[in-house]
Amino acid sequence: MKIIKIIAFFLAGLAALVLILLLSMIRPDIPAEKLMDRYTDETSLFLEIDGMQVHVKDEGNGPVLLLLHGMFASLHTWDSWVEALKDQYRVVRVDLPGFGITGPHPQGNYSLRASMYLLESIREELDIEEWTLIGNSMGGGLALSYAQLYPDHTDKVVLFNGGRLLTNSEPSRDESDENESVSDSDNNEASRPSVVLRVLDSPTLRNLMGVLTPKFIIEASLKEVYGDPDRLQPETVTRYYELLRREGNRQAYLNRREMQPRRDGNLPDLPEPVNINDSEVHVLIIWGRLDSWIPVNVGYRLHEDISNSELIIYDDLGHVPMEEDPARTIADVREFLSRDD
Repeated sequence: MKIIKIIAFFLAGLAALVLILLLSMIRPDIPAEKLMDRYTDETSLFLEIDGMQVHVKDEGNGPVLLLLHGMFASLHTWDSWVEALKDQYRVVRVDLPGFGITGPHPQGNYSLRASMYLLESIREELDIEEWTLIGNSMGGGLALSYAQLYPDHTDKVVLFNGGRLLTNSEPSRDESDENESVSDSDNNEASRPSVVLRVLDSPTLRNLMGVLTPKFIIEASLKEVYGDPDRLQPETVTRYYELLRREGNRQAYLNRREMQPRRDGNLPDLPEPVNINDSEVHVLIIWGRLDSWIPVNVGYRLHEDISNSELIIYDDLGHVPMEEDPARTIADVREFLSRDD
């Protein structure tokens, strides 16, 4: 009986320690107003689209580029790109719904239909006839989908570690958020197994993310998506950490993962997708071979399926090549954009 009491006392103490540890990792949401002081400036625009105040930056002059970030990121992932390109191009970038300053969609609608409505609304609001879409991961999926749905408004496409092809027979394509969630969690074998994706695949652990997101976990996650973790800067970690905690963003991610197919009669229907090979759109596919989120074989597959495509593989980079090594990736993309195909 005494041994049983000792064991029970030990287990109770252990449970208390676990509870204290979990409580110590709780991080509250940060009000959007507080973050705006740090992450917006005189170039920030707020466009009212689909019930949201969408944070957009529009800088420079020349042919228009639309830069689309990936999961958990923000328009700031392209900061170095804007500084390098705005002397030659008009560079538009956006905090997609559920991320950055924009925050969650009021109805939790993260479908492809809602995403395309958002991009088309931005294009029309900014009076843009044609643009080149450049996207990373989730943003790459959206960029390639847009090119198939709106080829007349698409000049070129650049994909960084993301993208998928639509088909005319794709079921419920107006309701699917596959471009936005699956593209960041492709289950094919990766060069380095992703601890983060294994956590996100667990409903219990994923739901804890709604409150338990200490900074050291964000740093560890970012080191996983960089090919060389030493390239990760402290200010980058802080930015991801703070914008993830923008009020509503963590819950938006959980809603996105659990979202059921839906119809939203308030949004226009999507056009029929064209076969990308029947269009005049040229595609540059760039992949970091050390990507543990979406393996490089996905890039090879896209290159095989898209006849008007080129493929560049960086052996030493990971899931966010454009953020990890801006100079090298900008040089390759600039050369691609400069060609009169």
